[in-house]
Amino acid sequence: APDFRFNLFSISKFLSSHNHKLTFAGFLCQIQEVSTMKMVGLAKLQQGLYHLVTQDNSSPIPHLSSVNHISLSTINNNNLWHFCLGHLSDKRLNVLHEQFPFISKYTNESCDVCHLAKTKHLSYSISDSRASKILDLIHMDIWGPFSKVSIHGHKYFLTIVDDFSRFTWVVLLKTKAEVQINVQNFIALVETQFDSKVKILRSDNGPEFSLKNFYASKGIIHQTSCPYTPQQNGRVEHKHQHILNVTRALMFQSEIPNNFWSYAIKHVVFLINWIPLPVIKNNTPFE
Repeated sequence: APDFRFNLFSISKFLSSHNHKLTFAGFLCQIQEVSTMKMVGLAKLQQGLYHLVTQDNSSPIPHLSSVNHISLSTINNNNLWHFCLGHLSDKRLNVLHEQFPFISKYTNESCDVCHLAKTKHLSYSISDSRASKILDLIHMDIWGPFSKVSIHGHKYFLTIVDDFSRFTWVVLLKTKAEVQINVQNFIALVETQFDSKVKILRSDNGPEFSLKNFYASKGIIHQTSCPYTPQQNGRVEHKHQHILNVTRALMFQSEIPNNFWSYAIKHVVFLINWIPLPVIKNNTPFE
């Protein structure tokens, strides 16, 4: 057909010579590596044909590592809750589905955004210890500085986790010098609002948590982890990882500018606090 205006791509030839998988859904066709399920190509339906989305004319199968291409992944009604709840895990979605049937389960075999946002090192063994009462033990740590200053000038955030309830608070910071006043204000806030006293505060050896006179006046025991041993403060370290994973996923999905990360962090903590935890046999929730 000399007058045909398109270069055709043979799917059978491509699959016979490459270890890839093609998934057609709606107006999109995703090309994925079978071993990693990573999306390496995308085609969009136009005028009855699927057109490859290319970065340049010389690249027939583009590697879509750019964040700008992430939002082109298929989003349908079955997957909508997975995206809206910060790319929630299958286990958590199943818990929500059992309590609220209108929340659908995530049906895709893989999510490209999750692969990109949640890559991590092998984790340490998780402790099964838990405080017996709210505010008996709280964990604190700082994350930052971020490579991109937020729209309001924040570079850090302080994460606070209650060991009993796993409820999480986050405080945005412009400098580490703001930590001490925020720690004091937080303790005053929770002791007033929850009518309970903070007994133990656990942190790393950062000087910003050194408030000996304040802790002594409140009767608070300050526990610190050993140098270069972050797993001893693992409760808040795991929470940092959780917050950042979901934040990256939401920002990749929405394609908002990076300087809005502070809003994403606060929204993620809101989601984490409102999503129920699975329950084990003794009715004790766990992460």
